[in-house]
Amino acid sequence: MSNQKTTLIILLIFSQLIASAQPFYQRGYRSVTYSDPSRSGRAIQTDLYYPATIAGTNVAVATGTNRFPVVVFGHGFSLPTSAYTRLADTLTRYGFIAAFPGTETGLSPSHDNFGKDLSFVATSLIQADSDPTSFLYQRVTSKAAVGGHSMGGGCSFLAAGSGNSNIYALFNMAAAETTPSAISAALSVTVPSLVFSGSSDCIVPPA
Repeated sequence: MSNQKTTLIILLIFSQLIASAQPFYQRGYRSVTYSDPSRSGRAIQTDLYYPATIAGTNVAVATGTNRFPVVVFGHGFSLPTSAYTRLADTLTRYGFIAAFPGTETGLSPSHDNFGKDLSFVATSLIQADSDPTSFLYQRVTSKAAVGGHSMGGGCSFLAAGSGNSNIYALFNMAAAETTPSAISAALSVTVPSLVFSGSSDCIVPPA
């Protein structure tokens, strides 16, 4: 079994363990494209999942006044964001806004840009709380976590080590080294972090 398949199985098991309790929300979904003016209007297409009263696409956020924390997750090398829908489903059902940027899915991804994408989407979602035109107006907390798998895991270190004050936590699975170096970026990460690593992983060993 390949390393990526093994990691995805672990993710699915993790999701099932959390899902064994009674969920609170249905899953809403929207495809959102953010534009980063600091990078010549770079378009960041993002699969956005959020707590809803009625499950569906482009439905309203869950009724009430609760504000929800943000999780931004980076995909693995050449993997589509759809590979993580079970994780997205679990997060949203328990009150998280989960964003999965769909950039850098090709064979020559820019790790630098992907790390910046994770950071920018986290900030954009938090800013949506104060934007009256956003469907998330007054429904987002001021705290975000970044995470990822494999390449996305390495890029989550780039995001968390960037100095973005909106990022309060880091987590990842089988984080891979990146260019620029995720290992070097880790030295700048000061937020609470959780790293899952396989002791027999032949692609991204713990060391």
